[in-house]
Amino acid sequence: FVAEDAITLKTNSRFVAQVFDRLHKDVLKAIDNLECSEEFSRRNFAPSNYLDSRGKVQPMVEMTFDGFVFLVFGFTGAKAAAFKEAYIAEFNRMRAEPLPAGLA
Repeated sequence: FVAEDAITLKTNSRFVAQVFDRLHKDVLKAIDNLECSEEFSRRNFAPSNYLDSRGKVQPMVEMTFDGFVFLVFGFTGAKAAAFKEAYIAEFNRMRAEPLPAGLA
């Protein structure tokens, strides 16, 4: 992920394909087939392009961390399962922490 600002983390479909051992075209298809709202899609997925090794322009999708999570939660396989377990463990860790004074 790359920090776009102090809050927003971004990645892209090529990186997701590489990390999860998938063909890039299959990741693009998975993004196209997501059943999220139009608003969520607009906020979290942005069509983009890159130059391949032959200098040809190819499509890719840039995405926020939220878009990444939404996409990857639909993946299967050992790497996807490891991500889901880590995500759940972190959520549970944060949930178990006491709220700071003034927020409780």
